This record gives sequence, structure tokens and C-alpha cells, in this order.
Amino acid sequence: MSVKGMVFNIQEYAVQDGSGIRTTVFFKGCPLRCRWCSNPEGQEAFPELIHMKSRCRKCGRCMNACLSGAASINEDGFPIFKRELCRICADKPCEKSCPYMAIRVVGEEWTAEALLKKVRTNAIFFRNSGGGVTLSGGEPLFQPEFVGEFLSRSQGIGLSVGLETSGFFEWEKVRDFMPLFDFIYFDLKCPEPEIHRRVTGRELEPILTNLRLLAEELPERITVSIPLVPGVNTSDEMMAGTAEICARCGIRKVRLLPCHSYGTGKYEDLGRQYPMPGALPPAPSLLAKCGAILNQRELSIEL
Repeated sequence: MSVKGMVFNIQEYAVQDGSGIRTTVFFKGCPLRCRWCSNPEGQEAFPELIHMKSRCRKCGRCMNACLSGAASINEDGFPIFKRELCRICADKPCEKSCPYMAIRVVGEEWTAEALLKKVRTNAIFFRNSGGGVTLSGGEPLFQPEFVGEFLSRSQGIGLSVGLETSGFFEWEKVRDFMPLFDFIYFDLKCPEPEIHRRVTGRELEPILTNLRLLAEELPERITVSIPLVPGVNTSDEMMAGTAEICARCGIRKVRLLPCHSYGTGKYEDLGRQYPMPGALPPAPSLLAKCGAILNQRELSIEL
């Protein structure tokens, strides 16, 4: 029986996640809880209900459709959902009941065969642009068996596949198929262990260990991704620390990812609070300064 993977989005015609025109597959489930995360719907490893209040017309149809008693009405007439009671039914009655598309269930199981068939519909764009598929998340390597099977099937048709990873995974479960990726974007969110634990919820050391092991085998395929979060990891010392880690591993390529607040509304849609209110993207001058520090240490910045 084919193993199944949990995916929350498939974005076609992407141009930010590797060379050429790509299809980015967003896997659901991530061991980290970065405070600036813009894809909170990718954190949990199971389907979740999203209620978009901006679309809601307070018609009450979702309450009548709910089979678990999770839906009720607040004092403003909007539906509210007890997430601990909300079970995602196989046929999604709450989603289907809403004529305004204010309710959506995110997270769907795919077989590797079905996913490959889906992404192959864009094969002509991949071929003409030098693109392919990028596995993102969430954390793709949180589902190693599924990723391994997808990669194996991709090899048979010559499909280029790249990876975006937080670096937090079990090396022994992924080491055999990592050489099948054409490129790997590896996140280094913060070089200071205590701050890293505080802002991501996980220890830094397993990530550094994985980066070292991966760099021993595939240094030329790794680009270190640095999310620039003002007040967290943009000081001169932080940039120098990240550059030092790259140097120790023999990695020469980095890319800078300025943080943004585009995902703020998603937290509300999921019934959560945004964990980093007031966060601002880095000013152009700060971005330039960080880039200059990395350039001084002979790192090539990939845009």
C-alpha cells in the first residue's frame, strides 16, 4: 500500500522557490513554532478548519451542518468554533454548507503517485524554464517516507525536485534520499542557542548537526536561508555567527528572507493569536547591512 502524505497547498507557477517556473508543494506538519511564521496552517500535522471572518455573512448554515457540536454563535452573530471539539468529517459538511466560501478545511492526504500526476501537468513549463517542483511546508522531512517515495517516482521521469527545510529532522530517516534533491534551501534562523529555542520552540543543536552531516555529502547543493527578523537575528553578531556556521560547513551560498506580517490574518482564521504582534519587516538599510556582513565573509547572496 502506498504511503500517504499530508499537504495543505499546491502553488503552481511559483518563481521564488528555485530556478525557473516551479510548482511548490506545501507539506502540513512542522516541529518548529517560529514566532514570525507566515504559514501557521502548515504547523499541525492534521486537517484544520479555517473560518475567514471577512467573507462570513452570519447565515448560520455551518452551525446546522456541524456534526460535532463545535460551532456556536458569538455576541456579534459570527460563528465560533471549539477547535478541541471540531473533527474534520470526511465529506467536509461545514465547508460545503457555506455559500460564501468563508469556511475551508486545510490539509489533504495524497499518495505519491497522485501528487506526481498533479505536478506533471506543468511539465512543459518546467522543461522550457528549467524549473520543477519544490517541496516546502511546514516541514517536508516531517513526512520522510512519503517524501522518499515521491522522490523515487520523480527520478523515473527526470523531474527536478528541490527542498525547503527547517533543518529539524531525523538524519537516519532521510540520508538515503537526500542526494536525489537538485537543491536544498536549509534554514538557519538564529545562531544563538537560547534565543533560537525561545523564538522557535526547538533546540539549535540538532539543526546544526543535520547541516554538518548534509554538508559533508552535498555542500554544493545547499543554500542557507536566513529569515531576517528585526530584534531577533539581525545584529552584527548574529550575522557574523551565521556566517561562521556556513564557513565551518563549507557552504558558500545564502539567501536573505525579510520577515513580513502577511500571515497575521491566518492566525485569526485558525482561531489563534499571532505570536509576534507589531513585527515589522527589516528596513532596506538593515537588509543592506546584513548583506554586506555576509559578503565580507565571502558568502554569495542568492536572490
